[in-house]
Amino acid sequence: MIKHRLKIIDIVNEGNDTKTFYLEKPHDFNWEEGSHTHIALNNYEVNEVVNKNLVRHMSIMTLAHENKIGFTTRFPNQKSEYKTLLSNYRVGDEINLYKLGSRMRLRRENKRIVLLSMGVGIATMRPLILAYNQDQTGIPQLVHINVDSNPTIYKEEFESLNNNQFKNYWTLSRVEYFQRLTEVISQDNTIYYIVGSDTFLRSNIQKLKLAGVKVENIVIDKKDGILNLYYDF
Repeated sequence: MIKHRLKIIDIVNEGNDTKTFYLEKPHDFNWEEGSHTHIALNNYEVNEVVNKNLVRHMSIMTLAHENKIGFTTRFPNQKSEYKTLLSNYRVGDEINLYKLGSRMRLRRENKRIVLLSMGVGIATMRPLILAYNQDQTGIPQLVHINVDSNPTIYKEEFESLNNNQFKNYWTLSRVEYFQRLTEVISQDNTIYYIVGSDTFLRSNIQKLKLAGVKVENIVIDKKDGILNLYYDF
């Protein structure tokens, strides 16, 4: 397994206790939209034993051609050990990255795609939206609905992309969110990508299931086979 130790080249305050960290990109490190990786803090591995408290699975919110590796995370009032340590990292510090994977690549099947995100889960959606903006092959329309009590992450960027093919909706409550989702649900010609908490996943999948959406038209950022457990709940 290849491990990288990379410098932080920028940290952007996204508002609402949320930051985006940008890392230098090794010339031989590439990925596709919807990829994730492991971000590990200093001393996460001692004598080949990994301290899992110092490692987090993060979505890569940039595309490879942006020439930097980005991840966005929220810092709650009650921080974990990981978030407490990460909050002290500064530009020029080094951080560890390993184990690249992908479960959320765009499916170009001549179906509309609807992206459903909660809070910082929007980070997974950014590269999908940008990849679609660059190449719309096999996707007649892309819709993104995000729910956040104080939506600020990537807001200006997404709003600048709104057009007939891409629609972005910000909602401030679950009630407003599900009202918007009800308006866009379609059984056969749409693929749904969902990112958020377990409760968010379950409530969305059950709503889609009740509307007649088949499990094969739902995508979540989980290991193979996990989706069926949510769908059958």
